[in-house]
Amino acid sequence: MPVKESTLRQPSFVQRLNPAPGQALSPTSSTRYYSGQPAMRIVIDTDPAMGSLGGDPEDSFAIILALNSPELRVDGITVVQGNVPAEHGYANTLYLLSLIGRGDVPVHRGVCEPLNSARSDQRAWLAQRGSLPRIAPDAEPAHGDPHAVDFLIQTILDNPNEITLVAIGPLSNIAMAIQREPTIITKVAGIVAMGGNATVPGNITPLAEFNFWADPEAASVVFESGARITMVGLDVCEQTHLQEDSIRALQVSPHQLAKFVGDAVAPFIDLRRTLLDSPDLHLYDSLAVAAAFRPELLETKPAFVAIETEGRRTQGATVAYLDPITRLWETSEPNTDVALAVDTDAFERLFKERVIDALLADSHRTPE
Repeated sequence: MPVKESTLRQPSFVQRLNPAPGQALSPTSSTRYYSGQPAMRIVIDTDPAMGSLGGDPEDSFAIILALNSPELRVDGITVVQGNVPAEHGYANTLYLLSLIGRGDVPVHRGVCEPLNSARSDQRAWLAQRGSLPRIAPDAEPAHGDPHAVDFLIQTILDNPNEITLVAIGPLSNIAMAIQREPTIITKVAGIVAMGGNATVPGNITPLAEFNFWADPEAASVVFESGARITMVGLDVCEQTHLQEDSIRALQVSPHQLAKFVGDAVAPFIDLRRTLLDSPDLHLYDSLAVAAAFRPELLETKPAFVAIETEGRRTQGATVAYLDPITRLWETSEPNTDVALAVDTDAFERLFKERVIDALLADSHRTPE
């Protein structure tokens, strides 16, 4: 079913920090409004590699989309191991926010290894990622800065049924928060998780999607928790595309933010061309963010979903009981809304307007 696209024209990042009367309140205000309604409050749990050359940069596009969407209020960003070690993801996030001018957004570093620390494949992956060249400066949390898991627990408990978690990396932070304080499950508004693959092959092994493969025990904890979950997996994410020419346009920008984004993404585009014969990117994490406030972009189906943790070659596989025959053998009630179709055109227009066009508009403004 076609989705009616908003006619709201998005301001540039600098303009959004000083909204005109009637627009969203200041980012530091306690309440933010869009079309007269309180904005959806989210915490983004992420493993951003933008700033580590050759790492998947798409998490940071999702952060930009969230910060440039008046329907959302970003209460914080928690960083987990995944595409890059958590230490690098934390520094990458702080640098991106500094370029955007959003240093008010809390950032907290979290879990630095899978829940099962014996998983050697994942630890080897992180060691390789840790040696990537970097164009974002290193940064360490200040003394006494809360761990991401503590921040998640406290934020959810202090704001019952108001916080939606948008998980776009491995689920280690969220799983540990659930294990430490199980009551958050009844107090979180919901979880939108980018991960899994219900009806299509995996992207890190033939059966597994990367985020669930990177910490299958954590994914299993989250899906068995009873939380309200929307799974935005490869079934829909790989239908989305960002063309190479959009990134090359950012690279030639004189503006620091746009050029940083272009330069950070270019090596990953080159890597994809070498490995996959296609330089275009899929917008996995940005689709999950968009799904949080534009659920009509997706067609979902309720299903019981389990994550494989035992098999050597099947670890992290998503087992989704979607059709009547498979449900004969699994009596558990559905625990997940699984995304199976996406209005690609509407989503890509939204992304272009709020990310690419906003970056280019900001790069063309006259410096003060």
